[in-house]
Amino acid sequence: MKLFYADIIAVGSELLLGGRVDSNSVFVAHFLAECGIEVRKKISVSDEKGDIQEALRGSLKRAHVIVLTGGLGSTLDDCTREAVAETLRCPLIKRKRAYDNLKACYRRFGRPVTPILAKQAFLPSGAMMLANIVGTASGFLMRKGQTVIVVLPGVPREAKVMMIDQVQPILRKIFKSKRHYWLHTFHTFGLPETEIQKKLSPVLMANGTIQFGLLASPKGVTVTVSCWMFSDSQSFVKERSPFFPEWADLVRQVRECIGQWLYAEGERTMEEIVGEVLRGLSWTVAVAESCTGGLVAHRLTGVPGSSLYVDRGVVSYSNEAKQELVGVPASTLRRYGAVSSQVALAMAKGIRMRSRVHVGVGVTGIAGPGGGTLNKPVGLVYGAIDGPRGPRWCRWQFHGDRAEITLKTSQAVLDLIRRYADEGLF
Repeated sequence: MKLFYADIIAVGSELLLGGRVDSNSVFVAHFLAECGIEVRKKISVSDEKGDIQEALRGSLKRAHVIVLTGGLGSTLDDCTREAVAETLRCPLIKRKRAYDNLKACYRRFGRPVTPILAKQAFLPSGAMMLANIVGTASGFLMRKGQTVIVVLPGVPREAKVMMIDQVQPILRKIFKSKRHYWLHTFHTFGLPETEIQKKLSPVLMANGTIQFGLLASPKGVTVTVSCWMFSDSQSFVKERSPFFPEWADLVRQVRECIGQWLYAEGERTMEEIVGEVLRGLSWTVAVAESCTGGLVAHRLTGVPGSSLYVDRGVVSYSNEAKQELVGVPASTLRRYGAVSSQVALAMAKGIRMRSRVHVGVGVTGIAGPGGGTLNKPVGLVYGAIDGPRGPRWCRWQFHGDRAEITLKTSQAVLDLIRRYADEGLF
């Protein structure tokens, strides 16, 4: 059975200097895998035309598919189209369709298409234009011998839409690969990588041919289960869940091993899960935040339809705000300090009473880098919840910089709501 391999070339000097992260390669590799094409090499190169050409020539020697991203704009450092055209000896030609797309886009901006901007309408002769329906620069696809070369804009949204709507159907038609990639993702929170791995050890030992991956982040530990397989079935293209009974059983085993620490699968987020839980119970929620500065409320309201269960969020940062906005007693602040379980509980109870919701949530802590003491170090956080099941609170000790501690805290508070809603998990 023939195997097909790909290289990804990310163009942009900023990718090499730390100014921007190459996020395009992640989804490009995923979409290629859905076509049965395995990425064997990813490289980042500068905006220098010679560097792009050198990378392209190297990939032409080994890859069935080459995907280049970036360098299709109209500035001086955008020279990917020129590099590809010269390497393949195909002169650049102005395409009417690409130029019309440019005019339509810039008309919406109230700007004319200047000669500099018109650069984006030039494509190598013989190339198939990839229309950009969400931006200005057109992509293109062409062949060199048995190799397919795909050139996409560097803007992630533009590249992603182009890849899904136009490139994937073409690659499936050209290669007709019977090799398929299956991936299932589990999201956990509350345990480190080593503990998650320990829980999964029975499954790991029993499934040697399956690839397992664990990735830690401020939002928890993500577990991936994946494998390559050959099949004539088209369900690989259409389905997003296990395709065969043995995979369904494997997913079930992983779920059972992780247990209460598993909060979501696939692309779903903690805030989406919390929203579903609250909707299912017909509960409303209000949040009083100190160290997170409104991040919990921001994440909750980032979910479409959250107005059904989110009532309000209050940033009560100072002691005065805690008293005035959510009714924390001054005596509680004096006796226990702002960073304490007692204050977190008072914030939760206060915001619940003032907003008349089902569930009130309070969070207070020290995000750093300063402000910590021996008894209350940086990263110490208290979260509390007050609702139909009575008051509950948690103490966490997080590590990292200010942004990381804040993000970890928001995840922990959302998980607190999730666990509170399911009384058996608290």
